[in-house]
Amino acid sequence: MQYGENIRTYKRVKSSMVISNDRDGDGAKIVAKSIMFFCVAILVSRVIMINKSAPFGIAFLLTILFLEDNKLSLFVGLGSILGYITTIGVLENSLMYITIVPTLVIICLILNSFIKRNIKKFVIIGATLIMIFAYTMLVNQYTLLLALGNTALEGVSIIPVYLILEYSINSFKNIRTKHLFSNEEIVSMSILIALIIAGTWGIEVFNISILSVLSIAVVSIIGYVCGTSIGATAGIAMGVIVGMSSQNIFGYATVLGVCALTSGIFREGGKLISSLASFIVFCIMKIYIAAYIPEGISQFILAEGILSTALFIVIPNGIYETISGELDVEKKSKRYEEGYVNKVKGIFTDRLDKFSEVLLNMAGTLNNLADNDKLDMSTKSSGLIENLANRVCNSCDTCGICWGREMINTYKAFGELLESAQNKTNIFPQLLEKKCIRKASLIRNTEDIINKFIISEMWRSRLAEGRELIANQFNNMAKSVDEIMEEFSADFNEDKASEKKIMRILEKYDIEADDVFAIKDKNERLNIQITCNSCNGRNLCVKKILPLINDCVDYKMKLKADGCKINPITNKCTAMFEEVPKFGVTTSVSRACKDGQTIFGDNFNFGEGYDGSYMMVISDGMGSGPQAGRESKAVVELIEKFTSAGFSRTTAINTVNSIMSLKFSEDEKFSTVDLSAIDLYSGEVDFMKVGAVASIVKSGDTIDIIKSRSLPIGILDEADIEIHSKKVKNGDLIVMLTDGVTDCDEESSGKIDWILDYLCRNDNVSPEELSKGIINEAKRIGKNKVKDDMTVMVSRVHTA
Repeated sequence: MQYGENIRTYKRVKSSMVISNDRDGDGAKIVAKSIMFFCVAILVSRVIMINKSAPFGIAFLLTILFLEDNKLSLFVGLGSILGYITTIGVLENSLMYITIVPTLVIICLILNSFIKRNIKKFVIIGATLIMIFAYTMLVNQYTLLLALGNTALEGVSIIPVYLILEYSINSFKNIRTKHLFSNEEIVSMSILIALIIAGTWGIEVFNISILSVLSIAVVSIIGYVCGTSIGATAGIAMGVIVGMSSQNIFGYATVLGVCALTSGIFREGGKLISSLASFIVFCIMKIYIAAYIPEGISQFILAEGILSTALFIVIPNGIYETISGELDVEKKSKRYEEGYVNKVKGIFTDRLDKFSEVLLNMAGTLNNLADNDKLDMSTKSSGLIENLANRVCNSCDTCGICWGREMINTYKAFGELLESAQNKTNIFPQLLEKKCIRKASLIRNTEDIINKFIISEMWRSRLAEGRELIANQFNNMAKSVDEIMEEFSADFNEDKASEKKIMRILEKYDIEADDVFAIKDKNERLNIQITCNSCNGRNLCVKKILPLINDCVDYKMKLKADGCKINPITNKCTAMFEEVPKFGVTTSVSRACKDGQTIFGDNFNFGEGYDGSYMMVISDGMGSGPQAGRESKAVVELIEKFTSAGFSRTTAINTVNSIMSLKFSEDEKFSTVDLSAIDLYSGEVDFMKVGAVASIVKSGDTIDIIKSRSLPIGILDEADIEIHSKKVKNGDLIVMLTDGVTDCDEESSGKIDWILDYLCRNDNVSPEELSKGIINEAKRIGKNKVKDDMTVMVSRVHTA
């Protein structure tokens, strides 16, 4: 697991304590959920239709039973029984419903273990109708035709209500997700809320109906949050449902519909204006209803309107903003669009950060290569003095005196003479004036040496300026940034379907995810990012989340190589998942240092890249020893940095070539580049060679030789890259090596026949044994003499 910077020190958490905390949290949620559904079941079961039937409690119970949650079914069943008990004396067939509820719960619990859900639905609905028919025949003693008619009427009432409630509950499940609610979903949710409110009939405090207060307040809130169209629709629907329980459908439908409409019309004026407008309309409608509604039917009173308006005003604006952000399609889509933009910006920023690292690495490489120039500068002054002395003093008769007994004074005087000539002051040192017998020759040669030194310094300065220019240039960098910008604008396509599936399955298994972000890159490969609470090192992302993801998406996924990232401030963990590649690669490298050297002149690197590829790189610094090692190491590191930052391999090689082509002295050598990149999803391999020796691909009994005639990196202004493409499959071998292996002796210089023969004789051994074996065979052919650094990289492709 990879953690962010400045993370707190990791502390092991006792497993028993973690499990206990998790269980406590889950238990509290289950209890709260059960209590909530229990209360809803009581209220919904109390709603009575005009024909004195109460199908809502049965429909709500059926909805919960089909969720296949046994514990929740028991609580809802108990709540429904209590709700129907409260209707005894009001509802004619209350005992029928009280009998049906526990029977359905018992049947469902039995069927859950061995019958599929779709079949179970038909069985339970059929059992419900049979029990209604049996009750009307046996208890009510209806005739057969009348019992069938009553059963059909109850069925026609229960099944549509069940479908509405199922749709409503599924809509409620999408709250706090990225789902955009349709008008139908909002209305269906308001119907369930209306049923809950309608179940409060008969509850009054000081002659004030709780049903009236809640219904007016709720429809005003819906109109204020969702607008006129949804508000009016929800208001009328709620009025019809609530009105059934109070025998005043017309009054409630009219008042609630108009109040919701008015609240929506004045929503732009704010909560206060909207609530006052709704209250004024309520007062007008109350006067109208009082004049036209027959006596004996429940009427609205002014206190109910005042209390509902007060409730509307008292609720904090933050709650309304939350509701609006959840139900308002425009606001929610805009919020999540901004969220996606920020996420994409985060990805882009991350890549720019890597680009910054590349620039720093370039500057560091240039500074390291500049060390050679600093060493040259420290020896130039003594070199000039020695050159001047060799020209003038070697054949002088007094050389033994000047450079023997008086060497220090003479050395100092020569330095002053050279400095004077360089500054064009033409002052001949007093010490030399007294004893030098070759003054004219000394002055002439001094001027000649200084002139040549100035010319040399001019060229050195130009080279130094060139390196400074490359450190600050933006030409190649601009190309690289263009590549990133193109990739940034084209790579990512949001996969909302996968996001929705993942959110649902995580919710089903009670895994709280703050965010799920699914995208498809430019290669149409699915990438998933999930942000949730940190699991404190228990690897829940692999043990629990990954299997659930694999169950609900069409691809087999895996956790990315860099694992999870934890924000130390919020303690939130972000896990990245990617498609499992078709292939994997096992690589082994063996090396031998040139005789007499302890530092390798070759360098290498291999591993998976960010784009689903597996890259192998070998760089052979010309010559051997520390200097060649520094050159090749710089090449490998820069290519690795560029490619891991998202730049194309061609751009990386060309940029490195620009850096390496500027040299401080002729002593600096060139480097080769041998790069192979395997697409782990398709098996395509790109061989990119710049001055490198041949590579070998062995597939079964077939051997392909990838040759190159290009020049090493750093010679030409643009790298001479030879690109060859192949396709590999399971079991194929890729062998990359340096010229120290092919030139192990004079007779077989540049030949690889013996390597091919060795591979054919050792077909089934591991990459590690093969790489070591090739090195040992090269030493044997070279009679145990290593004339140049040897590096052998052997990779075997296998199915993932």
